[in-house]
Amino acid sequence: MKSLGYVLALLLFLPQPPREGKVASEYDKKADFATYKTYTWVEGRKATVPLGHELLVKGIEKEMSARGLTKDDSGQAHLTVAYYTLRTSYVDLKEVEKLEREGYKEQAQIYDMGKLVVVVRERSTKRQLWAANTLEPLSADPAARERTINDAVVKLFQTYPTRK
Repeated sequence: MKSLGYVLALLLFLPQPPREGKVASEYDKKADFATYKTYTWVEGRKATVPLGHELLVKGIEKEMSARGLTKDDSGQAHLTVAYYTLRTSYVDLKEVEKLEREGYKEQAQIYDMGKLVVVVRERSTKRQLWAANTLEPLSADPAARERTINDAVVKLFQTYPTRK
């Protein structure tokens, strides 16, 4: 039991995952986003579920269009866009501590989480212009998962730099 306490104490000092729903974003402050008019897709790390991939592509294309960008697969697009997904598990360390303190023997709940990253680069130089990511809970319910994906894409693009 002492070793479990040591492990838990050590875990408290390790970096924790970002809080769910929070968006982290960065962009190149020197870039003139008004000069970019077109984009094309490049390979990222696709969602493992085909419906998830379809929803992400559709949502990202909708958000790019809302910012005045047009998809161009001719090889001459100004920008490239890619998305990356990662499925992970999360255990709330406060819940573990509470269960241990109260003498419960069961394991703390493990949460299924999905990380979404969208990256936009200048096609000609491959310079990263904007990137945003979020960590969201994944539900087993398909309708809830679809809402989560759609909401996550909208939240990420709320941080996209406006044109000058």
